[in-house]
Amino acid sequence: MNLNELLADVENSPGRPTRASPLFEQIHELLWNKILAGEIEPRQRLKDIEWARKLGVSRTPVREAMRQMQQEGVLLPLAVGGYQVRPVSFEDFTGLYQCRAVLAGLAAKEAAARFTKKAEARFVRLLKQVDRSIDREDLDEAFSLKTTFYNDLIDLSGNTHLVGLYQSITKLVMFYRSALLNQAKAEKTNKADYISGLKGSQRTHRAILKAITEGDGERARKLIETHLLDSIDEVAERIIK
Repeated sequence: MNLNELLADVENSPGRPTRASPLFEQIHELLWNKILAGEIEPRQRLKDIEWARKLGVSRTPVREAMRQMQQEGVLLPLAVGGYQVRPVSFEDFTGLYQCRAVLAGLAAKEAAARFTKKAEARFVRLLKQVDRSIDREDLDEAFSLKTTFYNDLIDLSGNTHLVGLYQSITKLVMFYRSALLNQAKAEKTNKADYISGLKGSQRTHRAILKAITEGDGERARKLIETHLLDSIDEVAERIIK
């Protein structure tokens, strides 16, 4: 892989950095995409010198990209130099999802107080898009749309502190969710279970949207917290060995 292939990879991803973006951002996005796709696995070691050689660039932008991924919690520094992709563990996943549940629940409660017909229409369309992606068994699209559902809900809270806190754990949430997605795409049995889980999530998301639309923020909070907390054991059982 060289720099031109790197730029092509990044530019072919909608909403991703372009050639006008700083090089370290493009490298960050490339590495992140490879982790999400399972091409770079948990516990795998990464060295800036090796990736600089693969990409045909200097070590500086690679080092900056890896340092940013360390700040996001996806890479862990090693005493001997370089980084390790974060291992998946039940304790880590549980703590992360407990935080996610509280933040998402608070966002749903606050969103209910400022929900508009325009926002309702947008979420209804979004859930219908998820339905269609499930029917097509397009798991990547369903993954992306579910991410949008939660991100839009967080933004709709209007609470800048809440938005900042949620963004700080977003990469780790996607890290664990992508591990489940990759497993589903690898085996038919896992795929069927994953699709069944998506359909169940859709029912819950519609119940959450109904509560928000009716202005019942407390019910929306309880629904989303329960949904995310209940998913901990189920998800952990599949992805954590």
